Amino acid sequence: MNNIHSTAIISPGAVLGDNVTVGAFASVEGAAKIGDGSIIEPYARVLSGARIGKNCRICSFAIVAGAPQDLHFDQNIQTYAQIGDGTVIREHATVHRATFEGKSTLIGSNCLIMCSGHVGHDCIIGNNVIIASFAAAAGHCQIADNTFVSGGVMIHQRVRIGEGVMLSGNSATSLDIPPYTTTYGRNMMGALNLIGMNRRGIPRESIAEVKHLFSKVYETLSVRKNALELLEQGAAKTPEGKKFLEFFTVPNRHYMTRRQES
Repeated sequence: MNNIHSTAIISPGAVLGDNVTVGAFASVEGAAKIGDGSIIEPYARVLSGARIGKNCRICSFAIVAGAPQDLHFDQNIQTYAQIGDGTVIREHATVHRATFEGKSTLIGSNCLIMCSGHVGHDCIIGNNVIIASFAAAAGHCQIADNTFVSGGVMIHQRVRIGEGVMLSGNSATSLDIPPYTTTYGRNMMGALNLIGMNRRGIPRESIAEVKHLFSKVYETLSVRKNALELLEQGAAKTPEGKKFLEFFTVPNRHYMTRRQES
């Protein structure tokens, strides 16, 4: 049985699962779909392209499936914003739908988009990702599982961020960031996110291997070349080591390198 406030506006075409709550003055528009047990707080706006999973929370004044901020977007095509189970979109956060016919902006399960965070069109966000307040991912970004995007971080369009990365507050990146690393400032790489790896229970032998591979890849600025050589040599034996090296296999990308501030 759903709990719909008398002032909420629910489109006749919207599909609500079981035990959905929609608060005062919230709107669920067009053909939006909301999974079982999800909560739409007062004044939230869920637009037609929204596909919200089970047990999600869309907080007050958040907007899900807004039109892309793309000057070339055709308003007549149908696109989507898909939110995984257990994800929370906090106050004033925005998630924009994709730009290609039938495609979706994707946010995985058990994510947290904090207040005033932004996920741009065509982004692919993994599971257990946290995007803190006032951080923004521009269009076509990819952020893998277990990544923490701190407050005020700006992520340039089409950037790839590997699993388990920690981006420090008020930093900015326009370069691909390999898994298990930390970043700060503007395109500045720190060390490995060892605290995060330990907290997630990654085996000690995997952590040791990633530490070794990290040092070898970053011996020189030719990080992709170094990673490919290590892969060819079979240097990675653990899943985490392989994931770290395989991140560099995508051609025609700009990978973050370690450098000293001037």
